[in-house]
Amino acid sequence: MKRITNNIIAVLISVVIFTSCNKDFLDRFPLDSPSSSTFFSNEDELLLAVNSAYRSLYWISSHNVPYIMWLDGSTDITWTRGNYVNMLDLQGGQVTTETNLFYDTWEFYYNGIMRCNNILENMHRAQEVVSEDFYNRIEAEARFLRAWNYGFLVSLYGDVPLVTTMLQLEDAQMPRTAKENILRFIFDDLDFAAAHLPLTWSNTDEGRATRGAALTYKARIALYHGEYEIAAAAAKEVIDFGQYTLYSNYGQLFKHVGSRSSEVIMDIPFLLGVQVHQIPRYLGTRSAPGYAVLVPTQTMIDIYRCTDGLRIDQSPLFDPQKPYENRDPRLEQSILRPGEWYNNFKFETHPDSTTTLQNVGGTINRVNNLEVTNQFATFTGYHWKKYFDEADLPGEVARSQQNFIIMRYAEVLLTYAEAKIELNEIDNSVIAAINEVRGRPSVGMPAAQTNMTQTQLRDLIRYERTVELAQEGFRLFDLRRWRIAEHVMPGNMLGRRVKARWYDSIIPSFNAYGKSVYPNETAVFQVISTNTFDASKHYLWPIPQREIDVNRELEQNPGW
Repeated sequence: MKRITNNIIAVLISVVIFTSCNKDFLDRFPLDSPSSSTFFSNEDELLLAVNSAYRSLYWISSHNVPYIMWLDGSTDITWTRGNYVNMLDLQGGQVTTETNLFYDTWEFYYNGIMRCNNILENMHRAQEVVSEDFYNRIEAEARFLRAWNYGFLVSLYGDVPLVTTMLQLEDAQMPRTAKENILRFIFDDLDFAAAHLPLTWSNTDEGRATRGAALTYKARIALYHGEYEIAAAAAKEVIDFGQYTLYSNYGQLFKHVGSRSSEVIMDIPFLLGVQVHQIPRYLGTRSAPGYAVLVPTQTMIDIYRCTDGLRIDQSPLFDPQKPYENRDPRLEQSILRPGEWYNNFKFETHPDSTTTLQNVGGTINRVNNLEVTNQFATFTGYHWKKYFDEADLPGEVARSQQNFIIMRYAEVLLTYAEAKIELNEIDNSVIAAINEVRGRPSVGMPAAQTNMTQTQLRDLIRYERTVELAQEGFRLFDLRRWRIAEHVMPGNMLGRRVKARWYDSIIPSFNAYGKSVYPNETAVFQVISTNTFDASKHYLWPIPQREIDVNRELEQNPGW
């Protein structure tokens, strides 16, 4: 099932050791001089230090769920019960410069940058005693990880201070650096990393950054910030490696069986006894037993098109009495819907379904239906299947070892296609990249055509990113860069239908930006929250107020 490598153990254990030995040093920003003037003097110490820097990937909440996954809960496609990590506040526009999430994120990524800067500033001590290849490899890993941290900061906050060396306390006052300059810095770091990292690692080092990871991240950040030529070129390099292929079964890609498949470019490794996560618990059904916290929205369900490629309000294949039939197969592979069997239970959400069926060794029994009787069952009537693996259930929901994918080949193909579409450089390679994703054996959606216009292809690629990458942490950044958040975020978040309207044949309409709109929605659905979006300020997170209080050179983002 799960393949455990020595590298995973080495990276995570060294993180624990290095962090605990240097807690005061690693947990403060700005930071003063290193705790030891002799550290970084040999190969073992460089390796220990760079392993610790990989902690930058583990942006994980106190609930042991990666923040990358929580971020979709601040958008239109996922709803978060209980306002975990301020996600409902973000959706509702009820955040301030004092909101904890903004400070925690700022602090986490600058701490990661400091780890990398510490290595890069002091690793020269070992230059005479290690090989040139090893020395370059350590520098490449540190620069990749520094770029990873800055990529999140600049994408969330815009202009931020560019810190490239270890700071003394007297250096604490520093202004923000223009985003354009930080992007050049990120690209330089990633270019160096790509030039000195291998395409693959041996089994003992799997999980480390590779050449493909450096270029994939360069393409991602370039796309996020409208640098389409850079994005297309970096993505094309990854494609031309011939190193990666799409995993044949989309749904299984996010289960244990799909771990480290040919599609995975980089993931966050987990290991029992060192670092585990609770994604299955927070995504899972009550019978899992899970908490039903992060759940798909009705908007997300409606986005999935029919198998003819048309929206549900346009396709003759859509039947509102059988709303999940004839739909993009990624709906079934991504989302648990009423009437399905999962984890040996029949998933039912109708308010009268106080009992349901359970399969116990081939014997079907009628049992209490927690998806109805538990007051904290899914409020929308759906669950994500991604990373909700029956292999984890029921005993492993709070200690899953499944690796969490942060880069995969489908993203590269979609990045390449979108960048070329925005450049209006549409050729057969663009159509081929889109169709490779849509033509995955378990998907098989209609192919894009060479005679499609730029507008039609833009619509198609945005659809593909929404459904292909759903619940993987991309939606927030996509809504921002497409500048459509004010058109899809505001309004009621719809929960389960009310009992009296449960079986009504209703087909929503869609606004010009792809959001489904229901007539008399408050009479048909329970309203579980209300979203707002202020375009004058919500396209950027605010600089945390406590950072401004400490650093008088910092200026706040507009509107905050």
